[in-house]
Amino acid sequence: MLPIEESIHILKGDNIKYSRAGGAAGSILLIETENSNSIWIWCYWEIYHSGRLLATADDDATANVGKIAVAAKKLEGKRIEQIELSLIKYDLIVYFADDYRLIVNCESQPDGEKYPLNNWELIIKKLNTQYFVTCNFIVIQKLLKREFGDGSE
Repeated sequence: MLPIEESIHILKGDNIKYSRAGGAAGSILLIETENSNSIWIWCYWEIYHSGRLLATADDDATANVGKIAVAAKKLEGKRIEQIELSLIKYDLIVYFADDYRLIVNCESQPDGEKYPLNNWELIIKKLNTQYFVTCNFIVIQKLLKREFGDGSE
């Protein structure tokens, strides 16, 4: 299995098939590519276009029409051109076509929280691998479970 710093670059060149946040999901941002790779983001994020801030994880999360939902949807159809990953706190910067940019800022585990929380998750289908970046800034790497009907039975 590849480490996360190598695996994240597999997304380069992928086109975004689906990008959603808002509504019942609140600020959770899900981005899925045409190659069935995906990123789930639970921590603080910002989406920019041509240097202008479109939305943050703290903005209006109203389904379909809130700032979060509108900004997330604008990433659909865009190609991932470059990705930067900080190996200290695992912050991300994802550069998309047409001068869109996503900045992900990882957060530490909240005081008093009993259960470990995650900042973001990466799924790379062709590697059959899932990565979790925890709020303790640790990467957990797992093989994806095989589903029935995928030819592996």
